[in-house]
Amino acid sequence: MKRPWLIGVLAAFVVALIAAWSFRADLAIMALKRAAQSGVTASLVDELPDGLHAAFCGTGSPLPDRTRAGPCLAVIAGERLFVFDAGEGASETLSLMGLSPGRIDAVFLTHLHSDHIDGLATLALQHWANASAQTPLRVIGPEGTTRVAAGFNEAYAIDQGYRTAHHGEQVMPPSGFGLAAEDFVMPEGAAQLVVYDSGGVRIAAFPVSHAPVANAVGYRIDYAGRSIVVSGDTARSSSLARAAQGADLLVHEALSTELNRIMQDAANSGGRENVGAIFHDILSYHSSPEDAGAAAAEAHVGALALTHFLPAPAVPGLDQVFVRAARSTYDGPVWAMRDGDVISLPAAGGLRRSHHGRF
Repeated sequence: MKRPWLIGVLAAFVVALIAAWSFRADLAIMALKRAAQSGVTASLVDELPDGLHAAFCGTGSPLPDRTRAGPCLAVIAGERLFVFDAGEGASETLSLMGLSPGRIDAVFLTHLHSDHIDGLATLALQHWANASAQTPLRVIGPEGTTRVAAGFNEAYAIDQGYRTAHHGEQVMPPSGFGLAAEDFVMPEGAAQLVVYDSGGVRIAAFPVSHAPVANAVGYRIDYAGRSIVVSGDTARSSSLARAAQGADLLVHEALSTELNRIMQDAANSGGRENVGAIFHDILSYHSSPEDAGAAAAEAHVGALALTHFLPAPAVPGLDQVFVRAARSTYDGPVWAMRDGDVISLPAAGGLRRSHHGRF
C-alpha cells in the first residue's frame, strides 16, 4: 500500500539534512558564540554557596590517560581559590570547570615529584594572562620549592618578553609574570605547621611518608567550621590519620595492588623489565585503597574521595576496584573521583557531589 504522505515526510527530512549539512559551518559558529559567552563569564567560585569545596582538577598519574590531568585539587573557601599540586593539564582542567587561574590566591605543593609540578608553568602563564596580574602566582611548598620556581621562571623568561611585546604592559604587566615561591621547613617532630592563616582560612601542613622524598607533606584546610584533608603522595602514615581527625572530607591517593600487579606482569612479559621494576618500586611509597580507607576510619572522617589513581582506571568500571577495596576498611561514603567533580561542604552543613565542565 502506497503512503505518499510518508514519502513526502522522508523527502522533507532529507532536504533538511542536506540544508543543515550545507550550513554546518554557520551552525558551528552560532554554537561557538553561545559557548564562548558562557565560557568566558563562567565562575564556579561565584556559583557555589559559602563553605569549603573540593574541585578535582587532576585525578591522574604519570601513566597516560587523556581523560585525567596530573595531580591537582582546587579548594574553594568562601570567595578564595587555592590549588594543591599542579600536574600536567591542571590549568586546562581548571578553566574547563569555570575556575579561572587568574583568581588563584596560592598554590600549595605536597612535594616536588615531577608529576605534581609539571603543570606549574602553564598555570602561572594563565594566572598572568587571565587577570592581567600585577604580581606573580604565589607558590608555597616544602624546601626546594623556590629552586623549582626559579627554574620555571628562567625557562619562560624569553616567552615573557614576547608576551608583553605582543599585547602591551597593560594586558601583560611584566610584574605579574611567573611564580613567587616560598619554602617552609617542618620543625623536627612537629605534628603540623600552619602555612596560611587569613580571612578565616587556615591551612596546616603535616609530614607524610613518601621515601625517598624526605619532606613530603599533606594539608588540612579549615574554613567556616568545615574541613578538607589532602593526603598528597604517601605510604600508610599515622601522621595523616592524626591530622585528619574529625575532618569532613579526606582526599587520598590510591594505588591498586591488584591492578598494579597486572601492569607489572605485562611489562615483564613484554620484555620491559625496567618498567616492571618501576611498578614494583612504587608499592613501597604509595597507599592502597585499603590503606586510604583505614586512615579514613581511624580519623573518623565524614567521607573519602580517592584520586591520583595508580594505575589510571582507563577502562569503564575499573574505578570501582578502588572503591571496593577502600570500602573493605571504611564504612563511610567512598567515591572514585573524575576530573571535573566537585564535593561541596556548605557552611550551613551537608555534603553534595556534582560535576562541572566538559569531560
